[in-house]
Amino acid sequence: MFLRFSEKNFSENFIEKEATGCIKLYVLVTEAKHGGKTMSTSLAYHTQGIIGFQHQSYEFSGGVAIQRLIRKEFRCPRCFHSAVKTYPIRTRRIQGLPYGTKTTFFELDIHRIYCPKCSEATVEEIPFISHPKARITTAFERTIIELRPEMTISAISKHFNLDWRVIKGVEKRYLKRKFKHVKLKKVKYIGIDEIAVGHDSEGKTAYLTIVRDLDSGSVLHVDRGKDGEALGGFLKRLRRSKAEIELVAMDMGRAFISWVEKYLPKANIVFDHFHVIKLMNEKIDKARRRITATLDDKEKEVLKKQRFTLLHNEEDLDEEAAEHLEEIKNTFQELADLHMMKEYLRSIYRVATSEWSAEIALRFWIKTAKGMKSDLLQKMVGTMEKHWKGILGFWRFGGATNAAMEGFNNKVRTMLRQAYGYRDDEYMILKIYDLPNRKLQVVI
Repeated sequence: MFLRFSEKNFSENFIEKEATGCIKLYVLVTEAKHGGKTMSTSLAYHTQGIIGFQHQSYEFSGGVAIQRLIRKEFRCPRCFHSAVKTYPIRTRRIQGLPYGTKTTFFELDIHRIYCPKCSEATVEEIPFISHPKARITTAFERTIIELRPEMTISAISKHFNLDWRVIKGVEKRYLKRKFKHVKLKKVKYIGIDEIAVGHDSEGKTAYLTIVRDLDSGSVLHVDRGKDGEALGGFLKRLRRSKAEIELVAMDMGRAFISWVEKYLPKANIVFDHFHVIKLMNEKIDKARRRITATLDDKEKEVLKKQRFTLLHNEEDLDEEAAEHLEEIKNTFQELADLHMMKEYLRSIYRVATSEWSAEIALRFWIKTAKGMKSDLLQKMVGTMEKHWKGILGFWRFGGATNAAMEGFNNKVRTMLRQAYGYRDDEYMILKIYDLPNRKLQVVI
């Protein structure tokens, strides 16, 4: 159907906005004598989700559009009685999604409503904002949430001419609602690990303890610290959910082992291959530093900048690094022994297919290690014997591993590095909860 207006009755303003891709959105604002207010009211409804208000006027100034709105009908918010008295008490401006390239605000009077039926006075509520102190519309908040995975806070701030603190607040409220109740009832296998996240107020290294579901990969708990106290909140939620944890994968830190043994006595502890090899690498690196400290400047050249040559998997070394490794092994017997035993240990994890075959191979590894003179190797033997059941648990439970936690920790470090750290602990923890759902880009 086509409507024809005379030139006298209306003027047309076209606002053009470049949208995603090559799509152009044309908004026709018609100020007809009988149809202008209806058109502008409809525009506010379809683009901003504003219901129950009527367009009154526009004001354009310096790239900003201000649309004046008035409420169509007042009712008592308690009994919905329509015969109420209203008194304007203040005027508010709320930022909405832009009309084209114009930063858009909605201006309206806030009223005190007196209901003779209830004999009570209340303050008018604005239905198109998420909370009474909101500075932007609910539709604008939804758009920000949709854009956050693809755009930085500073980019959104610049694009919409909006304070960055408002954007952060919108995302934080969304994440708090999303992760208010993290379900634990059906969780059976969990991984526990700690990660260093800068320094505390005393200059000491600060840590976060993270618990993840090994089946789904979702984050179940995050808290400050790296001991049992950091798991206090998680324990309360576990008890309320009545979850039955069957397996816990972790490193060999005494604090977490004691916590699991005390509070989850029925759970099986597993020390995966990643942490066992990592511990062996730590022994090699400690031996390298100890030997380097006893050498003169000329002798140090053999070990200079060769840390990762010793720590990397032997098959991953290039030709030059492999030659350096042979030179180190020919020069320093302890490093040669430690490196050989590390590769031997790796081969067991690679070849053994059952708990029975792994136990035979590991016992022979321990027997071989005990015949060597390195004190660091003897400490490694002692650690393995102490945690024997948990190490064999890797095969007993079909290769259960906490290696994904280490990959996730790297993801957390990247997020913190991109953001140059977080001053708001609560916001940082909420971002970690949401991290498994995100493909990490250059977004802070």
